[in-house]
Amino acid sequence: MLSRYTSKIVSVLFIALLLGCGANAESRSDQEIKDLVRGYLLENPEVIMEALIILQEKEELAKAEAAQNALQDMQSGLTQSKIDPIGGNVEGELTIVEFFDYNCGYCKRASSTLASLKKKNPNLRVVYKEWPILSPSSETAARVALAVNLLFPERYEELHVAFMNSSSLSSDNAIWAVVDKLKLDRKAIESKLNDEAVNQHLANTTAQARALGLTGTPAFVVGTEVIKGALPEREIQKVIDAQS
Repeated sequence: MLSRYTSKIVSVLFIALLLGCGANAESRSDQEIKDLVRGYLLENPEVIMEALIILQEKEELAKAEAAQNALQDMQSGLTQSKIDPIGGNVEGELTIVEFFDYNCGYCKRASSTLASLKKKNPNLRVVYKEWPILSPSSETAARVALAVNLLFPERYEELHVAFMNSSSLSSDNAIWAVVDKLKLDRKAIESKLNDEAVNQHLANTTAQARALGLTGTPAFVVGTEVIKGALPEREIQKVIDAQS
């Protein structure tokens, strides 16, 4: 990333020095101007760091603004999609959206935090966004969970918690062992693994995550706020209180 920023800065300095040469610019060769830029940077290396900081700050602000605009545009898709699993108080007036991967250690930690938040906030509705980005088995687990949501929506959250509490879901055997332990209909679930609703949920979630500028899991959306990472419960509670 620094090389990209540095390239931008050198380009800007090149143009600035070229303009600074005024009428003499046309009489100078490209090599002479390059030497001027190089000499200036060697004598004033702090200029690069100052410019880097400014460029990074501007890009971060631009990303934050783009994510906020995207969040406003996709509110309905984030919170009201009929193909998304719903947990907590399904009739709750306050919604928290979670992006997660079952093989993410931080997501497993956040799962217990979310469980506590649901107990302390009985009006909290949870929208689960299956975002399997870590491994092939993550996608298998996500498809299994989404199939369960299609067939037995009242059992989805139970399976979700069981997956999160599993020490490892790195193989199909481990995934189906959890399903069997909960005595869910494996054949029925297998028939829905590639259902259009499952494929659409995964595609929608990926598109939404990218639009929000998410780069990993877990991530939460509460009202107009995006929370990245497994923050302490008190920090998420503050956001919930502010949006209530």
